[in-house]
Amino acid sequence: MHDQNSIDKNETPSQRYQRALDLFTESVMKPDSDLRGCAHNQDCFNELMEIREHVLEYLKTLKEVTHHTHADESDELETEKLIEVKDKIAIETKPFTKWR
Repeated sequence: MHDQNSIDKNETPSQRYQRALDLFTESVMKPDSDLRGCAHNQDCFNELMEIREHVLEYLKTLKEVTHHTHADESDELETEKLIEVKDKIAIETKPFTKWR
């Protein structure tokens, strides 16, 4: 992650949100050797990687466009598809019962 470009000051809030979402996704994807080492020591590495996958899957659903200037049928289909994915994630993701 290298910040190399200046940003257009006339960006829309949607563009800023998408950029922030991309940066956050990068931060989840970036390997953290200290954190992974702690997970190995605490015998929960597999669980950590499972949670990471759930978070990445959820972040994909946040990429939906919340406001379409010129909405068409494909936008409606994509929104419906994302709602289905979010519902599936909510059902498949079990609430955490233990905290370390």
